[in-house]
Order: sequence, then structure tokens, then C-alpha cells
Amino acid sequence: MKLTFILLLLTFYNLSYCQNNGYIIRNNDTINVQFNVEELTVRSFGKIEKLQEKVKYKLNGESITSKPSELNGFCIKSNNRYFCFDSFYDDQKGKGSFLFRVIGNKIDKLTVYQFYGSGYVGVNYNIKLGYLIKKENEKDYTFPITFPKAWKAELAKIVEDCPAYHKYVEENIKKILFEDDFENYLNEYKKQCQK
Repeated sequence: MKLTFILLLLTFYNLSYCQNNGYIIRNNDTINVQFNVEELTVRSFGKIEKLQEKVKYKLNGESITSKPSELNGFCIKSNNRYFCFDSFYDDQKGKGSFLFRVIGNKIDKLTVYQFYGSGYVGVNYNIKLGYLIKKENEKDYTFPITFPKAWKAELAKIVEDCPAYHKYVEENIKKILFEDDFENYLNEYKKQCQK
């Protein structure tokens, strides 16, 4: 009886641990994997910063650690959303990062990434935390996430190509205090203006 109970517990543990909670993208193939990461939120700054350098996961029971040079990206399911990271790697410099994709994806007209530190490849940046904006037919730019007073101005700059929403931003938004508010405004912009 005791042995049966222990076997049931082990089976339950293995089943719950082996459930995939995300995927990696390698050579443009999507592969389901098991990440051993605690719950993520947009404000999980320390966890997201560590994931910029490398990611650990289980594939077919084998523990693997991958760097930005080895994957195109990955997504972890957490809190009813996916936290997706795209790989940015410079072969000439021999370095790169996984950047947290807040909005969009690499083929969208607008993609917004959150990144940490000045080590991000291709961006001369000396502030701890920032946004990288990639917008179709426009030069990429960055701005600090640590200065919320600037977020309304940055949002207005991003949505300039949509006059009705730009006017809404200018006239109705007084202040943006948190990353998730900024993200909500960007999602609304995508919904209204990027058909």
C-alpha cells in the first residue's frame, strides 16, 4: 500500500514536471520544451535580465542551456500569456542577447522589445533598462524605461502614423506610470491602426 502511494506520487510529479510550458525556435523550427522558470510578469526585471544571456530547458528529458547564437528565440507560457524572446546576435562581434518582445514579432509593422544593460548588441546604450522600437520603414530607436515621464512622448512618437489615435494620445493621456499601461496603449494602437 505504501509503495503504491509512493509510485502514484512519483508518477504525478513526473507528469506535472514533463508538461511543456513553452517552446524554442531553432533553425526556424518550433520545438515544445519544458522551462524551469518561476512565474514571469512584465515587472520580473531580474528574471528577464538573466534570460537575455541564456535559457535553460528540458527537451526529451535532457537538460539544455542555450545562448543567443544557438536559437532564433523562445517563448515561456506564464500567467495566461507567452513571454517571448528573440535572439539578436552579431557574428562579427561574437555576442548577442535574447530580448523580451513586449509587442509584436519580427515580421510585424511594429515590434517593441524591453532590454537591460548596455551589453545589448548594436545599441550604444548606457542606461540599465530600455525599450527598443523596431518599426517598418523607420530607423530603430531606443529610450529609457526608467523615466516614465517620457513614455507619453515616446508613445505619441510611435503612433504618429495613425492620426486619430495620435490625437487621442495627445488629448486624453495625462501620464503613463507602468510598463503594462504602456503595453496596453501599444496594443490598442496595433488593434486600431495596423490592419
